Amino acid sequence: MKKSFLLAGGFALALFFAACGDDSSSGNSVDQETDESSSSVEDSTDVSSSSAEYKDPSWPEGARAATLDDLKKYYLVKIKGETFHLGTGSKNGMFSLWGIDESNGNPHLALLLIMSDFKDGIIKMNSSNTMDPLVLDEKIATNKILKDIMKSSKDMELSFIVNGDKLMYRVDKGDFAEAEVEQLKADQSLVTDAANFEKKRLACTVAGNDTTQVYSFYKGRYIMERVVGKDTVSWNAGYVDTYRGYTFFVSKFATGADLAMMTRQVTASMDSIRGNSKCVKSDFKYSDVDVASLKGDWATLDKSTNTDWEFNLKAPMQYTLVANAGMNENKSGAWDVYGDVLLLKVEKMLKADERKCASAIKGNVTGVSEKGFTYNHSDKCSPAMPKAWEVPVYE
Repeated sequence: MKKSFLLAGGFALALFFAACGDDSSSGNSVDQETDESSSSVEDSTDVSSSSAEYKDPSWPEGARAATLDDLKKYYLVKIKGETFHLGTGSKNGMFSLWGIDESNGNPHLALLLIMSDFKDGIIKMNSSNTMDPLVLDEKIATNKILKDIMKSSKDMELSFIVNGDKLMYRVDKGDFAEAEVEQLKADQSLVTDAANFEKKRLACTVAGNDTTQVYSFYKGRYIMERVVGKDTVSWNAGYVDTYRGYTFFVSKFATGADLAMMTRQVTASMDSIRGNSKCVKSDFKYSDVDVASLKGDWATLDKSTNTDWEFNLKAPMQYTLVANAGMNENKSGAWDVYGDVLLLKVEKMLKADERKCASAIKGNVTGVSEKGFTYNHSDKCSPAMPKAWEVPVYE
């Protein structure tokens, strides 16, 4: 069965999405008319492109783990007897699971966003890596299943294998079934493929508002800066993907109180966000910095203050930053690289309640080599984080 439909009047989807204004004071919540949301999402940065070596003894003989390259954009899958629409999007770490109920003649749609690296062909879903952009009515069977996933600390797994020429899937350790490809008619007036954003920058403004929202895009990731005049007053960064004409921004790094998720409908020409703002599109270039080249221990000595700094960028994507053996500074959290931009989330910090420091740091990385690199960052905390880093000197 192939099913095709558009998100339009009957679904009344636009009712759930707020206008694109200066939402910097909205708090750490989903950008919609309700505040029913997950305010944080588990970090998942290394997207698996090959899981072919993984084997499970319960698989059919000759089967292999599916990779992202094996996936089409949409499938129909059954979970606990109910049919869902699974979207793989741009295959950059975000999946979508849609539940639809048409029993009363007025279809109700619910959506779960899932952050997963697809390691070994598995989409893991739990309370820490999912969030719902739409209000879920738990009286509807599909919605209740989605809500149960969001509430559970235990993983529900969608496992995908390639058996011969067929893509197969199962829920947890159940029986395998063939994944049915779903074809959806695209709305040609909107951006429907997040790959179209790559190396684009959109500066969007709302009439009567002095804040410009500047979006920059990096292979399934984004950075959005709120600019007043020439000053960036706040920013957030994270995952971006597009499903059925709706572009979802899931924040992973943010300064101060910021939205966990935003939803926008971007016109195909990228000259506006439907219904609320005008945008100016431009191209920009960046150099891809290899994450592996930054992993490890770095150090520097600030001779002006006699401060000895240590910067450890660890796997899996966690960092520590200390000054004078942690007595003058001690930060830690998650990190990632978007193109040539290094981002740091400040999850723990020395004397956090006494200092006015940003909850996230970003900046361009240049001159990366085995000897060190330069980090032109935005941190204005005291003591000031150095910008030049080199290999530590060992005794």
